[in-house]
Amino acid sequence: MKKTVLIIFAAVVVIAAPIYFIIPATLTVSNQLTIEASDGVVAKFLTHQQRWDKWWPGTKINENQFAYDGVQLTINKTTNGGVNVDLQQGSFKINADINYLAGDFSAKVTLVGKKQSSMNPIQRVTEYFAARGLQNKTRQVLARFKTFLEDQKNAYGYKIYINKVTDPFLLTKTASTATYPDMQSIYSSIENLKKEAIAKGAKMTNFPMLNITQVGSKEYQVSYAIPIDKKITPGKGSIINNLVMGGNLLIADVKGGPNTVNDAFEEVRMYMKDHKLVAPAMPFESMVTDRYLEKDTSKWVTKIYSPIF
Repeated sequence: MKKTVLIIFAAVVVIAAPIYFIIPATLTVSNQLTIEASDGVVAKFLTHQQRWDKWWPGTKINENQFAYDGVQLTINKTTNGGVNVDLQQGSFKINADINYLAGDFSAKVTLVGKKQSSMNPIQRVTEYFAARGLQNKTRQVLARFKTFLEDQKNAYGYKIYINKVTDPFLLTKTASTATYPDMQSIYSSIENLKKEAIAKGAKMTNFPMLNITQVGSKEYQVSYAIPIDKKITPGKGSIINNLVMGGNLLIADVKGGPNTVNDAFEEVRMYMKDHKLVAPAMPFESMVTDRYLEKDTSKWVTKIYSPIF
């Protein structure tokens, strides 16, 4: 009987021993990839968890938890350089960091999680394969993150593109106001510019343009402009802004009200910073929709124009 027990024990040792050599003492789940987008764009969607549902390939459980193909991810905390998460599939759970490192208009994203292997040989094997499964699933998640961010419209929220200047002459007038201008005053000023252009023998060639900049707690600088077909001598208080015919314009297509337009301006500024573009003149919003007639701001169509070089 004693001999039988020893034989069984020896057999178990012979079978189990290789497990401790083959499966390391520390289980690691790791993935790394390079995203062709700026570090600012990567940070915007990685370290701000309210934006995770825009790119996450699975389902959102709540503000901190997301699920994908049997894997549950819980966000523990975010930092300037990444996010700490718990990954769980079945009973296997591992803590991991997802960080990014800026490159030359790219960012390297790395996911690393480590966990001590169990001393129980059966559990050790089970956890090893669970870790391999998590590695495969997190690779798919990061691949989705990469695909999402490398689509420019996803990265900046708007279609942003470069086109050529076709309206080089802008009849412009600037005023200072104590309050944010209403639509009636805006379109009244634009109408005055139209009358001035007609009186000088010029025609309006595109939609009216607007720039509103807050320069103080109770002061706004408002610039109105209309593109015209030829250079004229401007009247009192008006000027002609000359753009280089065929020069480059950065354009963003926007649909929505003032808050959406302001957000689009911020994204255009980020795009310019990411692509190292310089604006020699102030940007304008081209009011495609007649905002005085259309009261539903969600239907407003706007193009943001920013001269660049």
